[in-house]
Amino acid sequence: MDQAMTPNDYGDVRGEYDAIRGGVALIDFSSAGKLQLSGKNAVQFLNGLVSNDVKSLEAGEGVLAAFPNLQGKLLALCRIYNLGAHLLIELDTLNREKIFNNLSRFVPAGEFFLTDVSDHLSLISLQGPRSAELIEAVTAQPIDGAREYKVCERFIAGANVFIATHSRCGETGFDLFVPAEYSQKVRETILARGGDFGAREVGLEAFEIARIEAGVPREGVDAGENYIILESELESAVSYTKGCYLGQEVIARIHWRGQPAKRLRGLLVDADQLPPAGTEIYASDGKKVGEITSSARSFALDRFIALGYVHRYYLNPGTEFTLKRGEATLGRAELVESNRYRER
Repeated sequence: MDQAMTPNDYGDVRGEYDAIRGGVALIDFSSAGKLQLSGKNAVQFLNGLVSNDVKSLEAGEGVLAAFPNLQGKLLALCRIYNLGAHLLIELDTLNREKIFNNLSRFVPAGEFFLTDVSDHLSLISLQGPRSAELIEAVTAQPIDGAREYKVCERFIAGANVFIATHSRCGETGFDLFVPAEYSQKVRETILARGGDFGAREVGLEAFEIARIEAGVPREGVDAGENYIILESELESAVSYTKGCYLGQEVIARIHWRGQPAKRLRGLLVDADQLPPAGTEIYASDGKKVGEITSSARSFALDRFIALGYVHRYYLNPGTEFTLKRGEATLGRAELVESNRYRER
């Protein structure tokens, strides 16, 4: 998640959360990294570096993928879109420079071209159950909200906009890639039409609550270089049929073995205060079996919830733990099934 362009809130966190769950949330992620890759060998080159299959993408399709290291740990998570004339790589702003520099090293030897278009493309995300309706009202054209990472081109407020289906917090969602000079006008057009659909601008706090409720890991917090990709519940970012890439042997071995050493899981928390990241998780036998990475007070459940890594021997739903910070006991927690808080 990219924070540089997005305020913490717009003065009404609960109302903003309700827009995510019941209407449409407009969230500005324009600080995201956006890299354009083109040329004869662009697809083949990128396919050898990421964990998912880029070769099979048709124009108008996208895929979630990871840049792993040799140990199968996550260097960066990204969305790769085939826009016909080129590939568009969208990734968290914290990885923009790192991945651009890494890819740039190979340009002189390969028949492809790399351009950082981050400052030329804004990213306006619409999240919520009425997002598709709003886009259709603005563009007067239908849109597919069911196929994740499906891409189409639409005309909004004088701009050609690439729209990618992307659920960021458990609801129907779309990412709009807008030429930067048209960004403000597109935002105003969407919000002006969005009143009929419960649309409003939403800040980081409401979004953070919603994405933790949905069990979506945040890069640099719940996922990153300290964790193997499969530990972070990012199985959809991996293809097991595409062929070789960096870190493939480790990831494939863990997959076929059936279980990584630990996994990111959701926790229902009973405590007097929100447990911070780094809070240690202890099993009933006294063993430390994990730690919390994210936490929030859920509006849906009216209680504290958290995401954290738990050892594979303690993953049964309903398992209870003690939460500690140093010598202090903060409270207790219960493991939920596959992070599905909102289905309980």
